[in-house]
Formats: sequence, C-alpha cells, structure tokens
Amino acid sequence: MVWTLRYPRQKAAKSGSVVAIGNFDGVHAGHKAVLQAAKEGGTLRALPVVALTFEPHPRAVLMPEQKLLRLTPEDEKVRLLGQAGADGVAIVDFDLSVAAWLPAEFIERVLVGWLDAKMVVVGENFRFGYRASGDVATLRKDGRFEVASVGLVRDGGGVVSSGRLREEVIGN
Repeated sequence: MVWTLRYPRQKAAKSGSVVAIGNFDGVHAGHKAVLQAAKEGGTLRALPVVALTFEPHPRAVLMPEQKLLRLTPEDEKVRLLGQAGADGVAIVDFDLSVAAWLPAEFIERVLVGWLDAKMVVVGENFRFGYRASGDVATLRKDGRFEVASVGLVRDGGGVVSSGRLREEVIGN
C-alpha cells in the first residue's frame, strides 16, 4: 500500500527521495512514463519514489468559473499512483497562497525543505510557480538535485494528456 503525506500538515522524513511531479489526473500513459523514469532513478539511487501532486486541482482554484471534470478522485489517484510505481504520494494543499509562490519558493519549501529531493522527474512541458513562470530549466538551474524531463507520450490521437481525455469523456 502506498503512503501519503500532506503539505503543510505533515512533516516528511529527511532521507532523500526521487520526486515525480504532476497533477496526475487520470494517471494516463504520459504520467506513467514520468513515474517509470522516477522509479528507474529511485532504484539506481536506492531512494523512495514520491509522486508529488496537488489538491484540489490547481485549475479549480485558479479558474473556479470553469467547471473542471476530474478524471480521478483523490483516493483513486493515490491508488493508481501506487500501482504505477510510486512508493508514496505527497499532496500539496493547493490554494491561492500556494499559487502565489515564485518557482524558487516552491523548490525551497516543497522539493528541498519538505521532500529532500535528490532527483526530480517531470514531463517536458512541466510549468510551476506563480503564473507558471518556472519550467524544467528553472529546476535544473537550482542545482541541488538532478532533473530528468520525460518526452510527451503520443498515440493515434496525438499527445496523451488529461485535457484530451476530458474532451473525449465530454464528447461521448
């Protein structure tokens, strides 16, 4: 069974981790590719793999007027992340104060201060921090942990994404 932690309510152990970051709504093939890369990194470094996600979904907080179809409720997402290779799931309670963090604040508070990240794995189009001002290059520039970016996963319908899956569900 996968363990869970919530920021800022619970302290994390300071023993190092490989952190895979994403909203992970639907835990689709693209998410699984990120988790697989994190699992490989964790195995090489003998570190646990932590899937870092956000609740509620950031779009629900930042654009409340737009109805967001959730593909997986939180408990199901945690279960699926464990099946996909995460040893634990770290959940940041997302609100407007978290949305206002600059990328450096997110790195310091969550990745370094809370999860003691030794490696961070994200999709190549990952964005974070105030107004999505941080990206893969921002993570690499910090220098306190290794960074791996995973290419977008494609299938016959194009790039696999939670947004595309939502459109398919609504369209049916």
